[in-house]
Amino acid sequence: MQILLFTPLLLRYLLYALEAKDRQKKSQKEEKIIERSGDEIVRKSRHLSEAGLRTKSRVSSIFLHLKELASSRKEEELIHLFVDLISKHLPFQRITYFSVDPDEAFLMVKETTDLVLSREGSIQIPIDETSLLGYAGLNKVGLEKGTLKQNLKIAHLDTQNPVSMEICTPILYDDEIFGIINVGEVIEEGLKQEDRQFFSALCTLLGLSLKSARSFGQIEEDLIESQRKVEEKEALNERIRGIFGKFTSPNVVNALIENRKEIALGGQTRDITLLFADIRNFTSYCEKHIPEQVVKTLNDYLTRMSQVIIKYDGTLDKYIGDEIMAFWGAPLEQAIHAKLAVQAGYEMVLELKKLLLQWEKDGTAPFTIGVGMNSGKMIVGNVGSSIRMDYTVIGDSVNLAARVERLTRKFRSDFLITEYTYQQVKDIVKARKIGALQVVGKEAPVIIYSVEWVDLKPLVQ
Repeated sequence: MQILLFTPLLLRYLLYALEAKDRQKKSQKEEKIIERSGDEIVRKSRHLSEAGLRTKSRVSSIFLHLKELASSRKEEELIHLFVDLISKHLPFQRITYFSVDPDEAFLMVKETTDLVLSREGSIQIPIDETSLLGYAGLNKVGLEKGTLKQNLKIAHLDTQNPVSMEICTPILYDDEIFGIINVGEVIEEGLKQEDRQFFSALCTLLGLSLKSARSFGQIEEDLIESQRKVEEKEALNERIRGIFGKFTSPNVVNALIENRKEIALGGQTRDITLLFADIRNFTSYCEKHIPEQVVKTLNDYLTRMSQVIIKYDGTLDKYIGDEIMAFWGAPLEQAIHAKLAVQAGYEMVLELKKLLLQWEKDGTAPFTIGVGMNSGKMIVGNVGSSIRMDYTVIGDSVNLAARVERLTRKFRSDFLITEYTYQQVKDIVKARKIGALQVVGKEAPVIIYSVEWVDLKPLVQ
């Protein structure tokens, strides 16, 4: 009876024990599976980690190469970086970059890892359809050895002549060809598509980089040329200042610098008004005064007269002893040269009167001057020798101006002008006709006018 009572309990216990044992077996089995799985995961993870590091290292190396390739501005450096990049990161050997000659007639070795080509030295491959590289350059197309038979025009060409060719690609930007990259050997069977794409992208980048380098080079050349022109301009400006700075007004010098095309330091014929101003009886004046006094008085006079000439944009030619020679109309063309000249001449007479008052106060003996003027065609330019050159005027009109100045003594006038000058200034002067001068080479005598008054209001040029 008790057995019957405990039998269900025993069976339940045995069943529970069996289930527990079964669970233990399953647990052990699962643990082994998990353990084996963990080892596999660790192993695969380690493998992936190592592969990732290798890939990361390769990508970093490629990135550095690409960065250098994109930032370089020298063609030779770009080509070297490109060849080095594809030789390290693509299954290519015997890599050669052929540059295109300026006339686009030949391909020439620029950079190569092909020892055979290095030993052979420079070779020239015509850009025509007699070779695979020439065909690629002429038609600006890439070629691959495995696909040559598909093109009947080049199927007969030798892949070993003149150089071994597995793959060749033109380096282009738009339709401009810079060179050809040739791969003489591929070390893996069946080039991967991703390698083809990478190679194609690199060729495109090289074309862009070479175009940028050439554009940058042109910009550099333009900048150098601009700098050269600036330096030449500055040198010319300094030359202008050196020649004219002390002899004419800053306005004229600046206009010469701004419009230097108008400058002709060689001889040329211009419409010019010429002025001579001379101290009357200066020899007697010198004999009656001590040298120090003569020099001081003369310097005061020449300074004041020169300031007036420059004020009216004249060019102070020279001092001939006590005589002043100046002209208008050169080196800068002046449409109103005669008017500017008569204003200057008249103000010189007025300025001398101011000096006379000052000299009287200082006890300095006074003197008088005569101003003569003529307008006409004159030759102007650098005249002299290899030792010394002067920018001056020459010609018959110059001689006439000098003669008119000497007539101021005869006609007892401070300021005389010829009819050639008078016709250009009669609207701003009051003058009277006082005589005629027979000039050699002219049938009719030249009428002379004595200037009594000049309107000194500023003129519009």
